[in-house]
Amino acid sequence: MRKDTDVPPYSFPFTRAGAAGMIVSGLALGYSYVSHPHHMTPETIASPVWVVVHALFALSLVLGLLGTTALYASTSGRAGPWGLAGYLSLFVGMMLIFGLDYYEVLIAPYLALNYPEVIRDHGAGDAMGPVAVVFPLAGGLTVLGYAALARGWVAGGVLPRPVAVAVIVSALAFGVGLSPLGGLMAARVTAAAFGAALVAIGVSAWRSGGVVT
Repeated sequence: MRKDTDVPPYSFPFTRAGAAGMIVSGLALGYSYVSHPHHMTPETIASPVWVVVHALFALSLVLGLLGTTALYASTSGRAGPWGLAGYLSLFVGMMLIFGLDYYEVLIAPYLALNYPEVIRDHGAGDAMGPVAVVFPLAGGLTVLGYAALARGWVAGGVLPRPVAVAVIVSALAFGVGLSPLGGLMAARVTAAAFGAALVAIGVSAWRSGGVVT
């Protein structure tokens, strides 16, 4: 019978890569939100700063999802039902968010340069038609997913309790920061805290020698 401590040969580099992805993802997430422009005028959205900030956010989504997948693949048996529900939730949420970020990096700047009236009427896109409903839903799925995954990980002995608590608290706070109850400053502060929690997950996995214990 296979024991939890019997780690397949591929787990060492696989988990180490996931840990590195989480660290970079958390740093990119925090920086992109802290640096996000305050005014979303056509001139701002057409600027290089806008493109760089949202490209970093796209990087955080890609590496975060890849890193989380790598770590979850190595620990799914221990994460239990909470971990499975959390992973599925954050996967769907992050895929939906990436769709909007793709628009903000590649399409919105083009519209701002060539059709600025579209930006003046609809903003950056997060309040455009059905997106106004789907975007907050995607954010909710993501933060609740990470909170549930962290609960599963701590219950299964995968994450140290302080790291898991930090992930849960910062994820829920980030959700509030992104909601109408928050604001730009609340979103920036809570995003930085959530990014730091993702970094903590990566550091914890890396320190374990690439094998989550």
